[in-house]
Amino acid sequence: MANPLYGQEKADNRLDKIQKGKAIGVIEVNDDYTMSSDDVGKLMVIGTAAKTITLPSAEAGMVVDVLLKVEADAGSTIIAASGDCFFGNVKVVSSTDNKCASQAVTYATATGTVASYDNFDLDHDATTLGGHQGDRIRFIAIDDTAWLCDAVLSVDGNPSSIAVINAG
Repeated sequence: MANPLYGQEKADNRLDKIQKGKAIGVIEVNDDYTMSSDDVGKLMVIGTAAKTITLPSAEAGMVVDVLLKVEADAGSTIIAASGDCFFGNVKVVSSTDNKCASQAVTYATATGTVASYDNFDLDHDATTLGGHQGDRIRFIAIDDTAWLCDAVLSVDGNPSSIAVINAG
């Protein structure tokens, strides 16, 4: 894609990648990480079992994709910025049996008490969470407060009383 305006080539390259369905970058997280707005649109690959990722302040249209490269252990969490929250549907399926459970948090519930829905916890061997290698999570900011979560996680054993989205 050519743009005759000076300095626009960089933006054009980003648009070309988006049109081809490519991530605009990959960030491998092997330590605690606080995202900036410049990280939005990049694929966050969690490569260590127990790390914390903090999302930037939500702005409508932001998209963050997360991929677990390893099994998540206790202490693995994705945190919304102060004053932001998570809502949506999280499905957790057994990696050893034909069982599944889900958690649904409505927008009204989450935005009514944001501090009660500002953590997204992961742990592959906790039956209330989930997080095996290869699991993917998508967060979409729908306004300046709320991140819509779309995730299917797997867990050792049989999932029950899912509490992935919770208070930090």
